[in-house]
Amino acid sequence: MRRLSVLTLNLARPTADRARPLLEYLWHRPEDLLVLTEVGRGAGSNLVAAVCKQAGYTVIDSRAGDYGVLLISRTGTLDTDLNFPRPDLMPDRVAAARWDNMIRIVGVYGAASDPVRYSSQKQRQRKRDWLESFDCSLGAADLHLPALLIGDLNLVAPGYRDRLPYVLAEETAFYRSLQIEHHLTDAYAAAHNDDGAVTWVDHSGVGCRYDHAFVTSDLVAAVTDCHIDHTPREEGRTDHSALSITLELE
Repeated sequence: MRRLSVLTLNLARPTADRARPLLEYLWHRPEDLLVLTEVGRGAGSNLVAAVCKQAGYTVIDSRAGDYGVLLISRTGTLDTDLNFPRPDLMPDRVAAARWDNMIRIVGVYGAASDPVRYSSQKQRQRKRDWLESFDCSLGAADLHLPALLIGDLNLVAPGYRDRLPYVLAEETAFYRSLQIEHHLTDAYAAAHNDDGAVTWVDHSGVGCRYDHAFVTSDLVAAVTDCHIDHTPREEGRTDHSALSITLELE
């Protein structure tokens, strides 16, 4: 048996000054693998990637456009998974890799639209288009392999609709599709019975769980822990809480 712990955190495109407390937080976390989302092209995101590389960690960087994902492995081997079909639209928001040739890790930063206030038609349509594109890529992927799909998917988990009037119907449909069509299990929801916990809160205090960890059916029994750490959000390092998952792999 091999234990693998993974933490995902949205960095909110940090400045160099904000990257330093984010690095301090990450450095004291025990997880083997970090999946960092909303990584931009600026000095702060570059600093995070550079410091991790200098520490000897394996870093897979999906950035080519404005946003991307960093996969950072502290233990084991991490190799880019060239067989995973990234979406045609905004492919940089998805990074796929194999950890120790035992499990596929798919880090995701989904297209966003504001669920609290009405977003522009352009932003809402962009999210619809990206969801359709990512749905197609998942349909073409071999998800029979043990896989963890994790990150800020910008999908509202069930239970928040009354407080979030602008959640897209396509967003809700895609969340269900992950489970019904792609046979993935929401690990946090399974462990906590959809307890209404949040990982993102806007300035008015309204929040939802945007950050997720989905596992293939062969990994459901391998999940030994899945929890949210509100420290980085409550301390103002970013506007998201971190999500951590631990698996016992055979």
